[in-house]
Amino acid sequence: MREGIPSLGVPPMEPLHVAGINISSGAGPVVISQNYRNIKLHGLTDSLLTTYKADLKRYRLRTDSITPKMEFIGDYVMKGRILVLPIQGKGIANITMVNLVVKHDLIFEPVTRDGQIYMHMKDYRVKFIPERVILHFSNLFNGDKRLGDQMNLFLNENSELVFNELKESYEKSLSSVFQDVTNKIFDKVPMNKIFPEK
Repeated sequence: MREGIPSLGVPPMEPLHVAGINISSGAGPVVISQNYRNIKLHGLTDSLLTTYKADLKRYRLRTDSITPKMEFIGDYVMKGRILVLPIQGKGIANITMVNLVVKHDLIFEPVTRDGQIYMHMKDYRVKFIPERVILHFSNLFNGDKRLGDQMNLFLNENSELVFNELKESYEKSLSSVFQDVTNKIFDKVPMNKIFPEK
């Protein structure tokens, strides 16, 4: 799906363009609000499926995949604190997840149209398990290079903590993106064409 599927309205997946998402964490050592726009997700089409389980009677799919490198690049606005340090900025963000394992749980409901059964996805849940996360935010602290460089260094020295505190918000936001893309196919192609009976 690198080039997308124009006939079904599926956009190109390399990169996958996302208009915007909002990320927030309101408790614990990381308290941050982040607004992202003009996002590009690179690397999704290099993913490999490692497990695949289909329970078509219950309209559920479970898969695991691994992506060697997924880059999340977009315009950001951010404000908050990490541990005891304040952080704020507005610029370009690059969040790179290396050897990213993703656990996908897809829950469908059957919809009958014109005598055909379609699988409409009502929930798409993902869990991100990266081996390593690399963070970079340009123009932190109104462009103060010294403070920005120090904060980016601090973020990467504590990337596991920072990412784990924000991970659930990223998962929920990107789940809705994946659900929209998947429904562009499943809402238009009957179930028996996607899963032919033997």
